[in-house]
Amino acid sequence: MRDLARLVVRLLQDGRAGAFHAVGPAEPTTLGGLIATCAEVAGAEVEVVPVPPESAPPPFFPLVRAAPLWAGQQRSAARARAAGLPATPLAVTAADVLAWDRERGEPPLGHGFTPEQEARVLAEATGPRP
Repeated sequence: MRDLARLVVRLLQDGRAGAFHAVGPAEPTTLGGLIATCAEVAGAEVEVVPVPPESAPPPFFPLVRAAPLWAGQQRSAARARAAGLPATPLAVTAADVLAWDRERGEPPLGHGFTPEQEARVLAEATGPRP
């Protein structure tokens, strides 16, 4: 949001109008890359285990849409970047979100799998886990 706010302020200061897709990091990443970055920032170890969408109950999947739909979901931030959209590194954003979450006392998120649900889905998709 801070990057978007900085872009909006710059556009207002410049008196520049128009549509800008202010989306995505400066360097594209994968879902696995996002998870790895967040884990590194948090000082945690994670194992990414691909799970077929049909193995998990809705509304959790698909986390990433199938390839045929991807082209219609892509947006270019080139115009916004050219207009001055900054690009805070993903690790900085992850660290900021983690600090914010810890400051608020880390209340339960209320979404996602319970540890038991996760174990069941992983066992069904990949076999029992050690």
